[in-house]
Amino acid sequence: MTDDGERHEYAATGGVCGSLGEALLQMAVAIEAGVEEAAETDIVEVLTTEPETMRLAELTLRLATHCKCLAVGLGEIALAERSPRALGALRDWEDVDSADPELDTRYDATSNLGYARMLALIARNLLTALRDHRAAQPASRAFVGRTGMPPIAPSQAGR
Repeated sequence: MTDDGERHEYAATGGVCGSLGEALLQMAVAIEAGVEEAAETDIVEVLTTEPETMRLAELTLRLATHCKCLAVGLGEIALAERSPRALGALRDWEDVDSADPELDTRYDATSNLGYARMLALIARNLLTALRDHRAAQPASRAFVGRTGMPPIAPSQAGR
């Protein structure tokens, strides 16, 4: 938006946006959807197939990354608003993330597929908890980069 209040069109997302705030919100939603879809694809592959060794190593690294990212997202939800699934998924991830493979035999690396499947189950629970939380929120509470703050009102989006 310019100083005189003129609105610019933003057609790169396939539609026309009235403000930069709306454009950013559309981009954030698209990015989140892509990240969630990639995580879901990896989760399904590990849980339904027996990938070859190199592919399994790639998937395991990506699943650990998915878990880290999803845990950060769930960590942004106020403790009082976290569901039992979210609390359990975060606890499971923290247990795995804090384990020292050399000292902790619960996460023995000799069963690579078993470890990858454990990560996939944790990632699935983290992802489901995030989606459940998002679905329970009113659409007007959407925000971009304003964690802990109220959503941007349409009249303030271009300021």
